[in-house]
Amino acid sequence: MTDLTNFVDWKELKGKEARGVSNDVDLGEVQELGQHYIMTQKGRVSKDKFFIPKYLAEKYDGHILHFNVTEGQKIGFVRESPPTYEEYERYKVDGMPVDIETRLRMTEA
Repeated sequence: MTDLTNFVDWKELKGKEARGVSNDVDLGEVQELGQHYIMTQKGRVSKDKFFIPKYLAEKYDGHILHFNVTEGQKIGFVRESPPTYEEYERYKVDGMPVDIETRLRMTEA
C-alpha cells in the first residue's frame, strides 16, 4: 500500500524554487502548472520561461522542486508557449509512476 503522506499535490508547488540534477542548474520559480508541464520563470528584467514536462520531475524536498534536467538540456525548455502533447510525451519512459501528472514524491531536504 502506498503511503499518501510521501506525496505532494502539484498545486502546492506554485512559487517554489526549481532546480535541475544539481543545485547549480537554476530553473527559476514555479509560475504555472499545466496538465503535462510546469512553467518556471527565471530572472528579474529579462525573464526566461521554462516549460518542463512533469515527466522530468524527480522529487520535492519541501523547499525545492528537483527535475532530471542538466545545464545543457535546460535551454531546450526555454520558450514562450507550452509544448504540444507530442513534444511532451517524448520524455515519458517505462516504469514512470502512472500518477506523475497529479502528484509528486516528497523527500526530506
